[in-house]
Amino acid sequence: MGSKASKPARKLARTPPAWAGARTPGVGEQAPPPRPAMPQASETKSEAIERDSKDPHFLANLNKLGPVKVDHHMQTIRPAAEHAQRLFQARLRSENEARSARPPRNHLLAASLLDLLEERKYAAKPQDLQELAKKYDIDVDKVERLVRYVNSVSIPQDSVKRWVDDEGVERVTMMATWINPPIEQDKPLLGSS
Repeated sequence: MGSKASKPARKLARTPPAWAGARTPGVGEQAPPPRPAMPQASETKSEAIERDSKDPHFLANLNKLGPVKVDHHMQTIRPAAEHAQRLFQARLRSENEARSARPPRNHLLAASLLDLLEERKYAAKPQDLQELAKKYDIDVDKVERLVRYVNSVSIPQDSVKRWVDDEGVERVTMMATWINPPIEQDKPLLGSS
């Protein structure tokens, strides 16, 4: 506390401490001779390299670790170049499919898929489903797997409600339903028990 003037000034020693300059030779002394440089690398094993490789502490630590355990459940890491190659191949396949007059088997355009799903709603017997699959060039089992999760929109006419709001805008609401073909009415729906 107080001003700087009231504090005693720090006094430095006039003579250097005894340990100062212990590593550097004095004016009259001579530096110790440098050690001969060992070669960093060699094409053949020399005696110096053999001596260097016989580190007992390093060998003891390696023996403590034991043999390497390899985890065989690891997945290989695919480099980005392989991913890019697959991407280019998929694009090339897609372009070739787009050029052809008819899409390949089990590939449908969105409009064709919608038509297939609509026609499927009116299938009365299993033969009708097989004919649909043949018409759209798709496997029946693929269609059956697809329709477990996807269907076309079906709107019953009695669910459509129309009204005009306060601002004079016509509003329409409707209820969409999931319709299965008549042959599947007795099958349980997905997610139900």
